Amino acid sequence: MTVAYYVQVCFLDVTIELINVLKKHVQLHVLIELTPHGKNMTVLEIDNIPQGKTLVKPEEILTKRSYEHLKPYFDGAASVHFVIHPHRTGFSYSTLQASGNVWRYIKQFKPDIIHFETFGLRAIGMLPYLRSVKNVCISIHDPVPHTGENTWKVSLPRKFFFNMPVKKQYLFYSQFAKRQFEDHYKILKDARRVLHMSPYSFLNNLVNKDESAKKHILFFGRLSPYKGIDDLLLAMPGVFNEFPDEKLIIAGKGYPGFEIDEAVLTKYKNNITLIDRHIANDELATLIKQAKFIVCPYKDATQSGVLMTAFGLNTPVIATNVGSFPEFIQDNVNGLLVPPNDPGKLAEGIKFALRNDHYKVWALGIGNTEDLWKRNTKILLDAYAS
Repeated sequence: MTVAYYVQVCFLDVTIELINVLKKHVQLHVLIELTPHGKNMTVLEIDNIPQGKTLVKPEEILTKRSYEHLKPYFDGAASVHFVIHPHRTGFSYSTLQASGNVWRYIKQFKPDIIHFETFGLRAIGMLPYLRSVKNVCISIHDPVPHTGENTWKVSLPRKFFFNMPVKKQYLFYSQFAKRQFEDHYKILKDARRVLHMSPYSFLNNLVNKDESAKKHILFFGRLSPYKGIDDLLLAMPGVFNEFPDEKLIIAGKGYPGFEIDEAVLTKYKNNITLIDRHIANDELATLIKQAKFIVCPYKDATQSGVLMTAFGLNTPVIATNVGSFPEFIQDNVNGLLVPPNDPGKLAEGIKFALRNDHYKVWALGIGNTEDLWKRNTKILLDAYAS
């Protein structure tokens, strides 16, 4: 069986785990959509994007260090290419040109399946070519846009892809995401399957074993309205009253238009550090490994790459009881669940974790989950075969 796997770069952390197991069972051709703002997103490190080329091999574009870390995941795939979209606009003439170039390449190996690991405006140019494909699989990460992030750039591609007249199967990474999709798209009757989101292994390759001392509480990821950072900042004064020397690090690039309360940061400048920028992979690996635990005070969620990245580095998580967090966090076993929009309960949860270093007990509860990606492969192969 031959599969064309079309991936948005922002989900490459989960995708490389699937590539690593899928490549052993199918002829896997990987196409990674790369835009100017995505060159250092998730697991990538890219210095310059080549001009005048649509399809570029990983060794031509990745930094030497990044290529060395990703090569074991890509080795064994039939092919791996980055799809270069040089224009900053999501839908343009150059986007359509790139889609045409990609399709001419795909036609050479005549895939049985095209699998989209999500899609955006730039993938719309692929739609006219999909009629000739036997089966299309679409992985849906967020069936409903997060609070503060619902724009026409999100809704328009969904309208086109969900209504394209080809045989489709939808794949989800949690039962919650599947139910959310079914609630909001009742007229869509295509087949659905659930993969089990599992810990990401990639950052483990970057950890300096000498830098594992636990030093801080950590929030990391995109700084966005739905992430509940305002609730976290309201909770922390109560934590500092009991643990005056405790440190909190908030690390990630800000979402346009979202602002953090500077008054709290100023008042607790000795306790709270804000790193408002892209966090390089090796720096992120160290921040997570040195964290006592991760805190995810989200107001809403689907599934969480932050959670799986933390678990991949054996770091427990305190999260709000929203989205699929309850599917993966066993309360007081590998982390803790607290109510959303409740800084008081969040503060109590953080203090509970810190008392007598209770977070260390949760780290023991994370366990070994290597076989979960293999189980996901079986689900995917069943979807392809059907």
